Amino acid sequence: MPNVYAWPPVGILSLGLTEDAPTDVQRSLITGKRYVSASRRKRRVVKLTASALARGRSGAGYMENLKTLLDGGVHLVRLDIGYINWWLDRRPQELVGGQYRNALYSDPVTWTTETDPSLSWTNGGDAVTWFTGRVLQGTAGTAGGWNVLTVTNAPPSRLIARPGDFVTLYSPISATTGNRARVMTEAYSDASGNATIRLMTALSGSGRVNIGTADEGVFEVVEFPDVQQPVAGDWVFPWAFREVFEDETDTWTEVNPW
Repeated sequence: MPNVYAWPPVGILSLGLTEDAPTDVQRSLITGKRYVSASRRKRRVVKLTASALARGRSGAGYMENLKTLLDGGVHLVRLDIGYINWWLDRRPQELVGGQYRNALYSDPVTWTTETDPSLSWTNGGDAVTWFTGRVLQGTAGTAGGWNVLTVTNAPPSRLIARPGDFVTLYSPISATTGNRARVMTEAYSDASGNATIRLMTALSGSGRVNIGTADEGVFEVVEFPDVQQPVAGDWVFPWAFREVFEDETDTWTEVNPW
């Protein structure tokens, strides 16, 4: 039974994500017609480099600890992946009332008191949920034969999603886990903050929407970093990963030792 270790809190300097989709290609000897079929399961491949001096010079230690925990590839690692322009555009901010808040992203807020670790809010008997950031609402559907997500309450008259970004639809609105889909093409909001986002795959239902979220997955190590520390300056740990699906292993156990 493998463990699935969380990625440690180490800064990533470069990130590459692609999809491995092997195919078999055959041609008719008579007509030359081409026949193509999938030969193996489609899966994602990730390459990244991590900073040895991240986290106040703790990065190298985290990387070596992760290598030891993975035991040469016996165990697996969970990665958050999928940002497009990830160091430029992740969770853009907007200034509201003199304070900055997430422009395309919200999270539920949990209230506590000294005597009550889980304080609930109600309004006329109905539960009230508080959020950080701007709460976008969306409804999944189709338009012109494409899967779409219709969004309201976005920042007006601006680009809100790029091709390759991920959106997450939470239903009900207070949910902390949702369903993700990748954006097909650029999406702009109108003057009222409404937008239609074309998607690569279908979502269903309606609820709260976050734009620019990360996808995630479980990966095996294809290439472990083998590095040497220089006399001066930062150095990097290069990793290569390939996606693993739960039905390909014995039941795994999620572990976060960090």
